[in-house]
Amino acid sequence: MLYFSNLCYAWLMPPGIFILALLAVCFFCRRSVRFAKVLPVLLLMYLLSISAVSDRLIRPLENYYPQPALAELKDAEAIVVLGGGSFGGVPDFDGLGQVASGAANRHLMGLRLYRVLHVPIIFSGGLVFEENGIEADNAIRLFKACGVAEQDLFPESRSRNTAENARFTKELCQKNGFRKVILVTSAYHMPRSAALFRREGVDFVPYPCDYMTNRDLVTDAFAFTPGHGNLSVTAIAMKEYLGLLAVKAGLQ
Repeated sequence: MLYFSNLCYAWLMPPGIFILALLAVCFFCRRSVRFAKVLPVLLLMYLLSISAVSDRLIRPLENYYPQPALAELKDAEAIVVLGGGSFGGVPDFDGLGQVASGAANRHLMGLRLYRVLHVPIIFSGGLVFEENGIEADNAIRLFKACGVAEQDLFPESRSRNTAENARFTKELCQKNGFRKVILVTSAYHMPRSAALFRREGVDFVPYPCDYMTNRDLVTDAFAFTPGHGNLSVTAIAMKEYLGLLAVKAGLQ
């Protein structure tokens, strides 16, 4: 009964409700609406919003770099955590401004690595949109609250995208003598990030985290039920593939 009700909820919320609404329009107005013209739109909306498609789009990005063993990180001299969005002015435990949920997973992994390796943390993320505030400010406050010593924190607050993350992080590493770093970002974002950091000549070990798919993809009724979360995953995957093309074409 629980699974049945969840399936019903999924179809009664966007984008499922939109698909049903378009089907209803086609049925009740079949004399004035040519179903053959609406069907491709319905089909595309449906496919982009089911996990059977979205998971398979983002999975290759997430699996491109395996998470390395700790033994592979022993010679790293710093941990680089890439920003992933923030919310400006909202109340936080010890101040104003919070990191976004995906970014929080990156922060958490950076903290866990810090406690094992005891090397400095570089956080890269600046002012992307005025209303969101400076990502580095929220990140540094969070790291301090979690016990990271101030002398081990190196904020990079100028970057507005991944290309600038790589460029300005390289400058900071050269300034402080960090020759090899651990690059921490979401697994789906790692292929593009790695390409840009490699282009800048940064010596790094990729450490993906913040996975959006399970190891084993399940094909059940939910895999073919539309959901806004699946649509979001599809959009993220498409953005990363387009970003990789832009990097290869020298446009980013």
